[in-house]
Amino acid sequence: MFARRVLAYRLTFAGLAFVILFFALLPFGSGEGGVPGPELTVCLICAWVLRRPDYVPVWLIVPLLLLDDALLMRPLGLWTLIVLLLSEYLRRRVDHAEALPFWSEAGLVAGCILAAFLANHLALVLLFAETPPLIGQGLHALATIVFYPPVAVFSQLIGVRRLAPGELDSLGTRA
Repeated sequence: MFARRVLAYRLTFAGLAFVILFFALLPFGSGEGGVPGPELTVCLICAWVLRRPDYVPVWLIVPLLLLDDALLMRPLGLWTLIVLLLSEYLRRRVDHAEALPFWSEAGLVAGCILAAFLANHLALVLLFAETPPLIGQGLHALATIVFYPPVAVFSQLIGVRRLAPGELDSLGTRA
């Protein structure tokens, strides 16, 4: 029973990531000078890792983010590595984040998202790669931070909830 539910949520996560990627590839952009949209995949990863880390294993995150990098023409693997480190940091903080109220969790995720965008920009600068304008990156990070609470609420609505104290997850670890 646990295995089917976990598999269903993993497939749901992958499906949502593909839908987000599909809409990111559509030519909806306002052209030069427009406000960049949020990284909804990062919001989804953060929300799901903080609630049910067993639903989003590393082997599921990496291929989805590598596909994002390839199709969105970002440096292959850089953003994947940064988001993977972000998700593993949050995965290690799950026990501490369960006691936090929602807005403290949102603040934790906001700090992590800012650090991820700064690390990405710094890596691009150090590698002498073409970097987008810093103000554009700042707006992109801000949009991602603003969209985290709705994504977390959406995740809650589709059944990705924190474990109750004493409840076991699919890996057999206690909440």
